[in-house]
Formats: sequence, structure tokens, C-alpha cells
Amino acid sequence: MTTNEPSDQLVNMLGQPYDAKRIQDLLKPYGVRRVPAPKSYFNDDIIWTLKSSIRIDVYRAPKLNELTGLQYTNQDWIIGSVHFLAPGADDRIKTPYPGLLPGGLAMSNSPVEAIAAYGLPAMDEECEWPGFSGRILAWREQGINIVLEYEDSRDGRVLKSCTACLIGCIGAWTSDNPEVFAP
Repeated sequence: MTTNEPSDQLVNMLGQPYDAKRIQDLLKPYGVRRVPAPKSYFNDDIIWTLKSSIRIDVYRAPKLNELTGLQYTNQDWIIGSVHFLAPGADDRIKTPYPGLLPGGLAMSNSPVEAIAAYGLPAMDEECEWPGFSGRILAWREQGINIVLEYEDSRDGRVLKSCTACLIGCIGAWTSDNPEVFAP
């Protein structure tokens, strides 16, 4: 599933110290000239690269260990998840992620194409809650989760986000679907 695409390289950085310059160099083809450093006083922060429609969640070791069940000791900020986004995933996102997603998918690929590329998902759910109607597909790979969130719209079912994260770091789903997301 690994290629030389920026998305695959970002996913390969999961669990590694956050390096803004390295990420900036990766995203340069998408017009990204600057990637911010984490500045939170807490043990987690969100790094937005709006020009490339990416969100990177970074954590300090104690918080990441709590979410993943792993044993990080590094005192640097550590990359816990990468979100490749399309409009509608967040009101700040105006264009879909312009490159290929991990594994060679595009933001325009359907759920059927995603399953053909990744295999049968560990979770495949039709969801309906206030403000969202759609389908969530999730795969648990060695050491990471891949989640595709498709939302129903007047144009059909469209991919809103592709998230790659360390096992368990999708905290909200850890208790909802422990067989997929729990550490």
C-alpha cells in the first residue's frame, strides 16, 4: 500500500516526531509555503495546512500513550494522525486534498473503489446522526487505522475525509467500536 506519494510519506510519519520543515517540503507541490509549529499548552494540538486540505494531529507522549496504549517516551511533538479533507469536512476546507490518498486512491473514488483498493474493511457502517448521513469504512492495518468518511449529498455520496492514525487515536470511536479502534 506504500508509494512515493506525499500522502503515503505523511502516513509513514505516524508515531514520529513532528518536523514542520519536512512536511512543508513534502507539500510544496501543492503550493504549501509554510507549515506551523505546534503551540498548544496542552498535550495535543492540531496543525492545519489549509492550502493542501490536510489536518495533522500531534501529541505529547503522555496523551498519545493514553490514546494508543503505546509507550512513547520522546518529549517532542509526535504525529498521531493525518486527515486528508474535502469541503464539508470542516468549514475551513475550500478544496479537496489535491493529491492521491494513501494506497493510490483519489478523493473522487467511491466506497466500492476503496474496498477494491484496501480489501474488506474491519468496519463498514451506514450512519445517520444530526448533520451527517453517510457511510464510514475503516481498516485496521499493522499499527494504524485508515478511515474513509463518505457523506450523502445532492451530488451523491462523496468522500469528506480520509484519516490515517495510530491505533486507538480516534478517541471518540474507541468506545463505540473497540474491535476496530481500541488499542
